[in-house]
Amino acid sequence: MLATSYIDISKISKNTNPYLTVMILQLICIGLPAVFFCLLRPQEYRHTLGLRIPKVRHITISVYALIMLVSGGIALSILMYMLFPEAFSASGMDMKNLNIAEYTDKDSIYAALTFAILPAILEEFLFRGVVRSEYSKYGALSSVLLSSLLFGMLHFTPVRLPIYVFSGIVLALLAGACNSIIPSVLVHISNNLFVLYFEKYIYKIAGKHSGGLTLLAFIVVSVLLLAAILFFGRAQSLHREFAMENRPSPIIKKVKISDSPLIVQSILSPTLLIFVVLYVAAAFLL
Repeated sequence: MLATSYIDISKISKNTNPYLTVMILQLICIGLPAVFFCLLRPQEYRHTLGLRIPKVRHITISVYALIMLVSGGIALSILMYMLFPEAFSASGMDMKNLNIAEYTDKDSIYAALTFAILPAILEEFLFRGVVRSEYSKYGALSSVLLSSLLFGMLHFTPVRLPIYVFSGIVLALLAGACNSIIPSVLVHISNNLFVLYFEKYIYKIAGKHSGGLTLLAFIVVSVLLLAAILFFGRAQSLHREFAMENRPSPIIKKVKISDSPLIVQSILSPTLLIFVVLYVAAAFLL
């Protein structure tokens, strides 16, 4: 993923579909490694990935999660823009880099597939499926926080790291509450579509009024808090239903006995430390 930032997509895509080029890069960087990793694991491993069909009762909590993602993302975007206006503006997705002469309806469909649908599917399978499952041996707290941190770091955009980490936490909590990553995939896609097509209009409306950003921040934070209350209340009900149905708890692997808390053991794992060093180095180089 880091290496792709040095690729000039506009030159590659002169004689081919630019969106197709980006989708192939996504499959190579995220999709194929995740699939190969799963193939190397025992056959029973797929049962820990959360590939279960969601229930109708999961619709409500998924809606709450989507509202949390949208409102929280806007609130954090306003905060990061106020703190780092130039860096945050420069970190936005620039469609011109794809060498598109005119934005047509066909381009709109390609953009949805490239920047909303495919990345949501691949990232949810990798982070809410594989990575969250791998860290489950350290407990729920570690699996949620570290899978979200790694999800944020994979984007290699330090100024937007809080937004990605927050999104990862909400999606991980949703996957845990539903015992399936399919609701998190659908919510992730919906949020990506909103950011891609509608988020800019909210900022335009806010910018037309004096104190518009302040008012917008107050509204989205209020909506975020209300959605969070409803989300956790519904999650509690779902877990209570699991208990009433005598559902088995998620598989927790054994870890080495240590005096340090599980969250500390997970943070000090060599893989995570290597990734943090790589991320910090990349943040200074890019």
